[in-house]
Amino acid sequence: MKILPSSLYGRLLAILLVGLMVPQLLSALVHLYDRDSVLHQTMGAESAEKISSIVELLDSVEPVLRQSIVDALSGYPLEIVLYSSKEEGEHSLVHGDVPNEQLDRLFREYLQRRLPTGYEAYVEVVESERMVHDLGAMHPPPEMREMHQQMQQKMGERLSVKSFHVQIRLNDGVWVDFHYFMPKKIFAWPTRMVAALLLLMAAVLLLTWIAVRWVTRPLSTLSSAAEALGRDIHHPPLGVEGPTEVRQAALAFNTMQQRLSRYIGDRARILSAVSHDLKTPITRLRLRTELLEDQQLRGEIENDLSHMEEMVGATLDFMRGTERPELRQKIDLEALLESLQEDLHPLGILFEIQGELSMPVNAQLVSLKRCLTNLLENASHYGSGEVGVKLNESEQSVCVTVHNEGDPIPESELEKIFDPFYRIEHSRSRESGGTGLGLSIARNVAHAHGGELRIENAPQGGVSARLELPR
Repeated sequence: MKILPSSLYGRLLAILLVGLMVPQLLSALVHLYDRDSVLHQTMGAESAEKISSIVELLDSVEPVLRQSIVDALSGYPLEIVLYSSKEEGEHSLVHGDVPNEQLDRLFREYLQRRLPTGYEAYVEVVESERMVHDLGAMHPPPEMREMHQQMQQKMGERLSVKSFHVQIRLNDGVWVDFHYFMPKKIFAWPTRMVAALLLLMAAVLLLTWIAVRWVTRPLSTLSSAAEALGRDIHHPPLGVEGPTEVRQAALAFNTMQQRLSRYIGDRARILSAVSHDLKTPITRLRLRTELLEDQQLRGEIENDLSHMEEMVGATLDFMRGTERPELRQKIDLEALLESLQEDLHPLGILFEIQGELSMPVNAQLVSLKRCLTNLLENASHYGSGEVGVKLNESEQSVCVTVHNEGDPIPESELEKIFDPFYRIEHSRSRESGGTGLGLSIARNVAHAHGGELRIENAPQGGVSARLELPR
C-alpha cells in the first residue's frame, strides 16, 4: 500500500499540508492545555484569597453579626453557609463525578498559603448538577462576566458545574461551608479559537493548493509538449516564461526540438534525394536489358530492377510522412475500409469487416490509408485464407485488428519486424517477402497519430496486428 501519492503534485501537496497543519494542531492543543492550567490557577488563587479573607472577617466580628455578613457576601459564584458542626455541612453536599485530584491538590496549596495558621479546614473539588437559582447581585470578575450573563439566562435549568467545596472551623467552633462554583462550560473548547483555527487551516489548504499547482504547472506543460513532440516534430515551441529554471527548461526543450527537426528533415531530404536519383539509372538499365539476347538473363535482371524500383518507392513513402505532414480531418473508418475492399479486390486481397464505430476519428487520410493498406497486404501475403478486420472502440480510442491465419511469429521477432528493411526471412528473396518497410511505415503513421501498432500471436491461432488510434 502506497502512502505517498504517485504524482509530484500530490507529494508536494501532502508534504506541505502535513508540514503546516500538524504544527498548527499541536500548537492549538498546547494552547488549550495551557489555557486550562491558567484558568485553574487563576480561579483557584482568586477563590482561595476570597475564602481566606471572609474567614478572617467572620472570625473578627460578633457571632450575632455573622449571619448578616454571610447573607450579604453569599451569591454567585460563591455560596456561604454557617453550620454548627462539620457533619451538618456534609449532609447538604450532593456529590457527583470523581473529583479532579490535580485541581484538588492545586486548590489546597493556594488555600494553605493564604489561610492563617490554626484553622481546621477540609477541601475537595466536587463535580455535580445543580439547579440554577438567583445568582445574586454580585458583580462577577471580568473573566467570568460572560458566563454570569449566560447563567442568568438559564434560570431554573440544571447545569453541570464544578465547585471548590471548603469547610473551615472558626475559633469559636462554628463551621463555615463554602461552595465556589465553576461551570464546566468555561473549561470547554473556546468556540472562537476553534473557529479561528479552522479558518486558518482552510486558508493554509487553499494557499498550499494554489502554490503547488502554480509550481508544478510548468512540469505538466513540459510533459504535454514532450508528448505532442512525439506525435508531431513540427509542434509549436514552448512559451519561454515563468521562473528562471522554467525558462531555462523551456529554452532547452525548444533547442532540442529544433535540432531534432533539422536532423529528421536533413535525413528525409537526403534519403528522398538518393531514392529519387536512383530511378534514373534504374530506368537506363531497364532500357539496356532490352538489348540482351539471353532471355533468361534478361528476365533475372528485370526482376532485380523491379525489386529495386519497389524499394525506392517504399523508401520514398517511408520518408514522405516525416517530410510533409498532412492536415487532419474527420474520417469514417468503416467507409475507408470498405473503399479498400474494392481497391484491393483486384489484387486478390480479400477481407471481411466486423464491428461498428459510433463516430469518426481525427486522422490524416492519406497516411492512415497507407497504414491500413500495408497491414492488409502484409496479412494477405504472409497469412493463409481470408483476412479478417475487427473494429472496437472505447471512450478514449479506436482499435482496428487485422488478423490472418498464418504461422505464429517467434516472440523474439515481434519487435524486430518493425525495423526498416528487416524481414524474418533472412534470404531477402523476392518470393519470401517485400522490402521490409511496410510495417515500419505503418507504425510511424500510428505514432504520428498518437496511437500504437502491435503485432501479436493470437490465442486462437494466427497473427493479429492491433492498430490503436486516439479519438
